[in-house]
Order: sequence, then C-alpha cells, then structure tokens
Amino acid sequence: MAQLDISGMTYFTPVFSFVFVFVIIYALLAKTKILGGVKWIDGIVSFIIAVIFATLASSREYVESVTPWFVVIVIALFFILIIVGLSQNKLDAIIKPWFVWMFIIAILLVFLISALNQFSSISYAWDSVVDFFEEEAKIAGAITLLVIAGIVAGILVKK
Repeated sequence: MAQLDISGMTYFTPVFSFVFVFVIIYALLAKTKILGGVKWIDGIVSFIIAVIFATLASSREYVESVTPWFVVIVIALFFILIIVGLSQNKLDAIIKPWFVWMFIIAILLVFLISALNQFSSISYAWDSVVDFFEEEAKIAGAITLLVIAGIVAGILVKK
C-alpha cells in the first residue's frame, strides 16, 4: 500500500501563517471599516501586519499553535450541528445563547492558553500541572472525576 508523506509541508508553514493572518486581518478591517472601508488601505495594513507576524518567530509559532485548535473547535461545532440537524430537523433546539457562549469561551481559552505557552513563563507552571496529570494518573483521575461530579451535581440541584 502506497503512503503519502506530507512532512515537506512544514517548510511552507510560514507562508500559510502569512496568508492566514493576512486574510483574517483583511476580513476584520473590511467588515468593521475601521480605516474608512477603502479596500487598498485595508490590503496594505493587512499585508504589513501579516509580514510582521511572518517575520517574528514567536508570533508565527503562536498562530501555528492556535490554528489547529481553532479548526478542531469549528469542526466539532459543525458535527454537533449536523447531528442535531439530522436527529431533530431543526437547529433552533440547540443553538441557544448558552451554546454559543460555550464555543466562544472554548475559542478564547485556546487563544489564552496558546498565548501563555508561547509568550510567558507561566508555561512552566502549566508544564508542572501536565506533569502531575501524567505522573500521578490515579490521583489526577480521581480529582478530575470529583470535579466533574461536583459540576453535574450542581447543575442537577439547580433544576
């Protein structure tokens, strides 16, 4: 069976980061019309910001660490909406404000955790938490189970 090796794509990640930042910034500037809604000004400003992101290694690595998680969250949202749409024939049953806020909070957490890992020394504290969960799996599992049980119990008591 033939296998496809796409490891060479890693050489193009700076280009992908540049394009990603350029498109996002251009879309935000065009939508908000902060610079007056002139397309060529929006394009130049987007280009400059994308060049800055592409040339600074830490900001490029930040974008490269956020993008996969953002895509995972969007795909998860898509699949949840597909499942609900196929099972209930209406999406209004699940698209409530709490559902939307849950995904917004998840996306903000991705941005925050990635920024802390990339730009701060707080990542050392996060590494120690990860090490605790890896090395003391039984204790960490019990703590996680108790926290989840407490949250569920709190939700059930309110109802």
